[in-house]
Amino acid sequence: MVFHVLSLFPQMVAGCMDFSVIKRAVESGLVTLDCIDIRAFSSSKRSQADDAPYGGGAGMVMSAQPIVAACASAKEKSKEAPVIYLSPRGEPFTQRMAEELARESALILLCGHYEGIDERALEEIGAREVSIGDFVLTGGEIAAMAVMDSVSRLVPGVLGKEESHQFDSFSDGLLEYPQYTRPPVFMGREVPEVLLSGHHKNVDSWRRKQSLAITLKRRPDLLEKADLGKSDLKYLSELGYKKGMGSALKGIITVIGKDQMGIIARVCTFLSGEGINILDISQTIVQGYFTMMMIVDLDSVSKRFEELAESLRVLGEEIGVQAKLQHEDIFNSMHRI
Repeated sequence: MVFHVLSLFPQMVAGCMDFSVIKRAVESGLVTLDCIDIRAFSSSKRSQADDAPYGGGAGMVMSAQPIVAACASAKEKSKEAPVIYLSPRGEPFTQRMAEELARESALILLCGHYEGIDERALEEIGAREVSIGDFVLTGGEIAAMAVMDSVSRLVPGVLGKEESHQFDSFSDGLLEYPQYTRPPVFMGREVPEVLLSGHHKNVDSWRRKQSLAITLKRRPDLLEKADLGKSDLKYLSELGYKKGMGSALKGIITVIGKDQMGIIARVCTFLSGEGINILDISQTIVQGYFTMMMIVDLDSVSKRFEELAESLRVLGEEIGVQAKLQHEDIFNSMHRI
């Protein structure tokens, strides 16, 4: 696998493969890094690679000419290599995409900066826009390094055992099960007995159930696309899972504590800032104690559910109340008679 990285700051990327497993892959020739300085291909006398945006606005835009020229240089070395532009507006980078890209012999990774890249350059080079998450970085180099690391470990021969990546998180659509190593007891915490039994079938069953439980708790949306068998669905049902709960994003918020001014205002301001719509609300005060329950719509929220729940909990501590967010289906299963 050859990675051609097009960057304004190639020195940021140059040393990213000098460590651990990837370093050994480079030394053995399985992976090659080619850092290309975009400025070196600028036709301007001062090697300028950016300019002010048409239509006005803050910041600068990377110019089309040096990017197209730098990409042409990479194409001379790897004619069939797809061009990946690391961009927050791109399609999400997933394990499935990493597996797809690992089947290529070379990749051209374009790192943006400033306010972005002249759209005509992206059209000319046929770039595929890819995002590593719903956040913005100062440049695409860190995103490119993440993609290279993820793809490199999937190249045949890079990992010590071919099966090493087969049970990674997301490889089968689920999050990975917990791992343990020596000693068998650490600070009073014991390794699960089944892992010490030597019974491989029981170990596999335990690991599968752990993956299912962790995925349900942290990323229920993944279960909608995972390849689940009857035994998987039966176990998930016992945990309160219903088909579709990962996509029907309704939540229950409960707020409990001593009554004081501003509780409702602070909570509602938080919800508004996160793009959470309140569908129904009820609050009461009983002998100086405040209680509130909300049903909220989470469909337009970009943050992960766990992040929202933690942020709400922290807000509650600041106010002096207990504030909790739960999935509607999990809340219902917990309170079912």
